[in-house]
Amino acid sequence: MTKTIGTSRNLAELLRSHQGEIASTWAKKARDLPNTHHQQFPLEEITTWTFKGLETIIAMLETDSGQATEKHISEITLARLQAGLPIYEVTEGFLLSKEAMLPIILASYSDDSPKAIEAIALLDTCLRLIINRFERLYSEAMHRQLLEETDKRIAESESLQRTSTALLQKLTLDEVLEIVCSEARILTGATGCAVLLIEDEGWLRVSISTGVPLPALERLPIEGSIAGKAMQEGTPLWRNDHGSQVQAYHRNPDLRALLVVPLRVEDISIGVIDVVNKPGGFTEEDIRIINLFADQAAIAIENARLHQQAEKLAVVEERQRLARELHDSITQSLYSVTLYADAARMALASENMGVASENLNELRNMAREAMLDMRLLIFELHPPILEKEGLVAAIQTRLESVEARSGVKADFTVEGERRLPLHIEAELYRIAQEALNNVVKHAKAECVRIDLQFDERLFRMKVWDNGMGFDPTSAAQSGGVGLRGIEERVQRINGKVLFDSSPGNGTTIFVQIEV
Repeated sequence: MTKTIGTSRNLAELLRSHQGEIASTWAKKARDLPNTHHQQFPLEEITTWTFKGLETIIAMLETDSGQATEKHISEITLARLQAGLPIYEVTEGFLLSKEAMLPIILASYSDDSPKAIEAIALLDTCLRLIINRFERLYSEAMHRQLLEETDKRIAESESLQRTSTALLQKLTLDEVLEIVCSEARILTGATGCAVLLIEDEGWLRVSISTGVPLPALERLPIEGSIAGKAMQEGTPLWRNDHGSQVQAYHRNPDLRALLVVPLRVEDISIGVIDVVNKPGGFTEEDIRIINLFADQAAIAIENARLHQQAEKLAVVEERQRLARELHDSITQSLYSVTLYADAARMALASENMGVASENLNELRNMAREAMLDMRLLIFELHPPILEKEGLVAAIQTRLESVEARSGVKADFTVEGERRLPLHIEAELYRIAQEALNNVVKHAKAECVRIDLQFDERLFRMKVWDNGMGFDPTSAAQSGGVGLRGIEERVQRINGKVLFDSSPGNGTTIFVQIEV
């Protein structure tokens, strides 16, 4: 500063002696600024700001140095930034301090114009230095805030991407729930998370919980709990206190803060996510982020649950198919064994050895046929080689069984072999199995060939036979030769299937999936 230390200190003492009056006048002037954010704040809060601003001015005058006021200016910068005031409004409001101080200065130096002019010039210099320093600090703070905001948005986007990936990968329900809890804690900075899903009418069950503190109860009633209230109202609820209402939620004395967000799919509630004990408590920004995240999480959870239900249904359908196979093949074979045994017994009783020998021959053939059918059905029920060695080995074994049982010549080619997810391999094996069953039972083929091709992103399977063929349109309408079962299995793994056949020209089945 260019003026003497004595003049600066005299002015500082004058302003300090009228500090309350100046701060009050300054606050009213700032509050009355038209078309600014100042009008959104109560006069008491603005007065607190003007007191701190006046302290900064006095401190600079007392020390004749800007370095001593660095802390004061930094505090003002952060306070105005957090309040959401743009820099030009803060500068405009700060300049009003001169209007509040000028009457005091003029009244004190009324008999000495040179000193009054010197004091006003000194005040102008002080305000200019403070505003310059404030504007630089404000710009730096705004830059840091923008960087932090960008980092938050990137983290938020990455979290939503990971959740979307989980949705597309068709992970198990447990895996999806694990991802949801992990991402919710990362997004909010909470120490613990739980997902509660509707179990029975009126109840929520803790399906997963991670971190601390853990829920003390496995089930919560919808009525009377914060989780139930959030789910019923369809809006987030949060508590940042140690009150009984928060602790009653988990029945856990270590609970300090709680944020509960409903999980909804197409306006239907399926449960809630809760995050707990964020240091410093939860904010509106946490609510915004977790609410957005919950939309993706709900879809991923519901998709995994539907996939799990579909797998259970597939098991039931597989058992029903095996039951039909048992009835159609094994039961009929055993019935024929009984008939040939009775016929052989009657021939032996009449001492007709030739007929008895023929019947015993047929009996042996039918028993052998039933034994082979039974082995195949047992293998189909749970082919252990599929899980241990993979799709290629399982189909190879199946082809060898078909060749040995029916005499159909079988060829098998593989390109770029690699393992696929087990549930996909299981469906592909069943597709190949159904196609081979059709070859053996319906096609009357002499040759069958299966080609497998593994690319980086695609899997292709072709099953060809030189049998009697069929009309795909008529077969699809009648639901015959296992076409419907093959199509349903291909749909379950999001694949494509094509049937190429005509009467007398054999059949080729093409299957393609993205993996």
